[in-house]
Amino acid sequence: LTGAQPRARSRIAASTRSVSERSGKTWSAAHAVRSSTLCRPVATAIIPTFNFEAYRIWMKEVQPKQIPFGAIMTPGGFHSFEHRWALAEAFRFHQVIGKARIAERIHKLNRQLKEGLLRMRHVTLMTPLAEDLSAGIVCFEVEGQKPQQVVDHLRQRRIMASVTPYATQYVRLAPSLLTSPEEVEKTLQELRK
Repeated sequence: LTGAQPRARSRIAASTRSVSERSGKTWSAAHAVRSSTLCRPVATAIIPTFNFEAYRIWMKEVQPKQIPFGAIMTPGGFHSFEHRWALAEAFRFHQVIGKARIAERIHKLNRQLKEGLLRMRHVTLMTPLAEDLSAGIVCFEVEGQKPQQVVDHLRQRRIMASVTPYATQYVRLAPSLLTSPEEVEKTLQELRK
């Protein structure tokens, strides 16, 4: 262990008394840290960097330049413990339901959304309709509106959407396992207005 890791352990243990319940047991932060990937080298990020300079390079606003390795690998250079600890439970949840059923539901909801958007003259669907070319994210444009305006309008109606974080931006929706067909229809109704 390097000198930084024990300090990180004590900071986590002091700030987090209970991490998660597993089989009726409450794990302490110290136990979770000992059993986490902290004790071995990790070189893959689970969530993207929040480094503003890296984002600006990705958006092609500035020329590529050297960025500290730690800033690129995880947000702010620290490990995303909460996300890592949640992964095992998320995978177990999905295994109980089954990959095929999850994929089928996500395709069905996204098909409903894409077909509804295709019927709107003022909307340009960017995501292919074919299921073998798309899955859980639907991108589109609304004539006469910037993507952020559409996202803001939907958010006011308690519908979560986002703008693609690329140099060419679109509105992005992602019906998921927990989305209902009625929620997809509500979204389509809002976009028809």
